[in-house]
Amino acid sequence: MDRKEGKANPDFIQVLMRSGSADKWTGTPKPKEQPKHPRIALGDWMTDAQQGGGPLLARVIANRVWRFHFGRGIVATPNDLGTQGTPPTHPELLEHLAANLVSGGWKLKPLHREIMLSAAYMQTGVTNEANQKLDPENQLLWHRPASRLEAEAIRDALLLVGGKLDPVMHGPSITDVASPRRSVYLRVKRSELVPFLTMFDAPEPTQSIGDRGSTTVPTQALAVMNSPFVRDMATRFASRVKAATAEETIARAFQLAFCRSPSAAETGRLTEYLNAQRQLGAKSPETELCLALLSLNEFIYVD
Repeated sequence: MDRKEGKANPDFIQVLMRSGSADKWTGTPKPKEQPKHPRIALGDWMTDAQQGGGPLLARVIANRVWRFHFGRGIVATPNDLGTQGTPPTHPELLEHLAANLVSGGWKLKPLHREIMLSAAYMQTGVTNEANQKLDPENQLLWHRPASRLEAEAIRDALLLVGGKLDPVMHGPSITDVASPRRSVYLRVKRSELVPFLTMFDAPEPTQSIGDRGSTTVPTQALAVMNSPFVRDMATRFASRVKAATAEETIARAFQLAFCRSPSAAETGRLTEYLNAQRQLGAKSPETELCLALLSLNEFIYVD
């Protein structure tokens, strides 16, 4: 307590600055004016693409958005774009995306749109032996591997098909996983993690995670099949798609869950499944059908 030498003044990372003084962002207040808040000054410095940290920030954001869509960033180490990280596989592409992000006013939607309309994003997941031998790590983006939704998106997707998702933005955080609020509003408390989210690799809140893992373990399938939350969503899902005929029920369910129509083979198999559930005395065969659809990989993977 006795070794303090006074209040530390805000400053910035010198190696990222083209100007030698922090006054450009902190400002010099006029008499009787309050000085600029340090957090506002930090934001101004971070987004200054001419003299501040903007160039690096733009590359980091563009790399993370790319990683979100492709499962791996242009720089494979999203938390380290420096000399200790891996070099970019497509440096010109990273520069192009970062420049467009800055020129577009740091808006993310145009960046998502540009990536999702690209030929690379529209590649199929089909592989072949010749390409696999030439580029086993897919650095040339000759196919787009399937990627699983993040834990929060899986929960939101379940709420959506159940007709329970609350689209209202802003407001206080919530603690109940069964709440209709979007997962972004779930309260993060280190001592009370949400088991359903951690099961699908939601990161520990005690440290910065630039690249989430994506594990596949039996407990995930068991949780989906037996979770009261998932079964409640399946029941609500069934009430939305139930129709006069099995074929129409199946068609509605596929459109809502997968945004496509079922094939003739899928309709036949699922009709048999509905009939089997009725013979077994299921209280709601349609709920069992919807639970089976929610348990499929197609529901939680982008392919």
